[in-house]
Parts: sequence; C-alpha cells; structure tokens
Amino acid sequence: MSFKIFVSYSTKDVEEIKPILQQIQTIKDTEFFFADETLNPGDHISQRIINYITNCDVFIFFYSKFAYDSTYVQHEIGVAKANDKLIIPILLDETKPDGMLQGINYLNFYNQNKKQQEFVRLYNYINQNVQRKNRNSALSTLALLGLEYFLLKSDDEQEEDVF
Repeated sequence: MSFKIFVSYSTKDVEEIKPILQQIQTIKDTEFFFADETLNPGDHISQRIINYITNCDVFIFFYSKFAYDSTYVQHEIGVAKANDKLIIPILLDETKPDGMLQGINYLNFYNQNKKQQEFVRLYNYINQNVQRKNRNSALSTLALLGLEYFLLKSDDEQEEDVF
C-alpha cells in the first residue's frame, strides 16, 4: 500500500522543487501527484486534482510569491482544508502563509542555513508515516484473517451440531 503525497506548487517554481522531490521519491512505497509528471493529455485537470487530494495521505505545498498568486494553488489548498488533510507548507521565499494557513507549522527552505536540516525533518516525517501506514495495513490484514478463521471455525462447529 503506497503513501500518497499531493504536491502543490506554482509552475514558476518547478525547477527549484524538482531536486527536492527526487530525493523524497527515494522513500519506498511513496506515490506522488506532481502535475508536471502525473497529468496526461486529455485529463480533466480539476477533477483529477480533487480526486487525488481527497485520497492523499499528506498535502505538501511549496509556498512562494508565485504560489500565493496562483489560482490553482489556492484552489488546491481549499480542497485540502475542506477534506481535513495534513498540510505541510514549505517556504521557498520569505512569503509567509496567511488566511487559511496561518498557524500551520512550515518548513523553511529559503534560508540556506536551515534548508538541509528542514529537508531531513521532512524526509524523516514522510518515512515514519510510510512505515506506520504499512504497519497498520499489515495489522488490518492479520485482523481480517483472524476474523475469517473465527467465522469459518464457527460455521464448522454449527454444522457438527446439526449432524
């Protein structure tokens, strides 16, 4: 089971964020929605974005003056908030999140002295949540198998009572 990450950004920042995403994509069992690489010709863009945000495990957005001015980014943030998604803002410049995003802890990638440390925090956070999701999935599978065994055993006992 993959850990789904939606990436929101301004296309004007794409070259700056690609190296960051390439490193995060090395985490096993992650799946990204990154519009530049995920959307296909003919896709209904808005519907595809809404569907992925609705089903993602975490919503990461790269915040900058360009993202602040982007209608798509603002729409995506609204969908993430409406679906109560965990939102991780990553600041690419000194533009601070406002409105619906005030009070959300962000990562500072524009300060070069903090960037590596902040990246490690992000990487570890995602990696821990991937492992947690995989562990929970395995436990759910074991629980279902146990329940199935119990139900089959119960059916066998009832059949023995009939004869």
